[in-house]
Amino acid sequence: MSKQSKLKSNPEIVKKVVRTHDKKTTKESKLNRENRIRGQMERKLATYQLSCTKFGNETRNKYEVSQKLLMKSLYTAEEIDKRHALAEHLRSIAPFNHRWQVTETINEGTYGVVFAVRDVETGTKGVIKVAKIVGNDAGNQAAEWEGFVLEKIYKNNPNASIVRLLDKGMLVDQNGAGMEFMVLEKAEVGIVEWLSNFSGIKRKLAVTKAMLQMLKGIYDMHREGLLHRDLKPDNMGILNIDQPFVVLFDLGMTKMYTDEEGKCRTPRSTCAFRGTPEWASGWASKGREQNRFDDLISWLYVACELYDPSLMVTQPLPWTNHQNKRIINYLKTVYCPAQILLRRAPRQFYEINAYLMTANRNVTPKYKFLADKVMEAIKELKILADGEKTSEKNSIENKRSTDTMTEKTSATTESIQNVKIKRMIKQKKVKK
Repeated sequence: MSKQSKLKSNPEIVKKVVRTHDKKTTKESKLNRENRIRGQMERKLATYQLSCTKFGNETRNKYEVSQKLLMKSLYTAEEIDKRHALAEHLRSIAPFNHRWQVTETINEGTYGVVFAVRDVETGTKGVIKVAKIVGNDAGNQAAEWEGFVLEKIYKNNPNASIVRLLDKGMLVDQNGAGMEFMVLEKAEVGIVEWLSNFSGIKRKLAVTKAMLQMLKGIYDMHREGLLHRDLKPDNMGILNIDQPFVVLFDLGMTKMYTDEEGKCRTPRSTCAFRGTPEWASGWASKGREQNRFDDLISWLYVACELYDPSLMVTQPLPWTNHQNKRIINYLKTVYCPAQILLRRAPRQFYEINAYLMTANRNVTPKYKFLADKVMEAIKELKILADGEKTSEKNSIENKRSTDTMTEKTSATTESIQNVKIKRMIKQKKVKK
């Protein structure tokens, strides 16, 4: 009797074989899923560590906890020493490419090092990202992708509101292994720090102008078929204080949303979340495919935060202090009360919010409508700022005139008293 005949004649054996196959398939799919999630976490962590910005303690602690959970075998005292050794080695071989001298360490992690640098010939300031080969090479992948994106944008649009790629190449670490590096333009000051110089209507006007410039940067990326997917105040800055203009940077989370023919890709039903939860859209937070509208909703949330006049505030959004995901997802829908979300924003942002929350996500966003509304807000705020300036000027002039009148009055009073004293002296002399 053949083997197949034996299997057919004994159904118990068939069931046992099927169960074994199902267990094996389930185990393999679970392992593949775990590897995929691990790779995504490594890529996200590498993007954070290769950021151009020094993060606050709260953000840094959050990522360090993720790193401990992700890489228990690597997060040891020995690994920390290796990081410092790499940073010291890189400082010792500077200037890189005989141009870039290290001035400050911005970030230092498992996947690489980020330095503030200066061109020894021209004095140009920049940020150098040095990616390190670790695990599945997440650091190099993140750096290569960001370099490709920056080159693509600048090649097609030299005036894009994105930091420029100034230089790139290869370096060697202390063990002789190769590491890719790239040098980007350095924002002279972060957007939050720059806005701290303003108050009242002037701050509101400065924020509105910054949001218009940020909108241009988003449009420049979308025009090239790219989504930023990690828009937040930490990823925008001012290149030059004398001529303040907002630029976007840290494009490690960027994704192509178009195919080779320039058509929008078919969205996936579910996908891994990319970005920072505080500023991500409700659609993205649910693990759905992001598109251009998600970048624009993040832009709106950034505006809501920057309009807050308190200099010490951190993420003043309706969902900041909530831990319940259902509440957070609810507040990131069209049902979120606009009076809460936009309580400090100009009135034009109510229309912007209504449009972004109700528009058809499968069509091209109305960038002109958004820009026109922001321009309208700028014009109104300029009128208010000019009126405030005029009233301040008038109050100063009134104060000066009041002070002058007071001085004249006191001088007149003093002269009258002197005359009376002289008369009294004369009268006494006459009596004598």
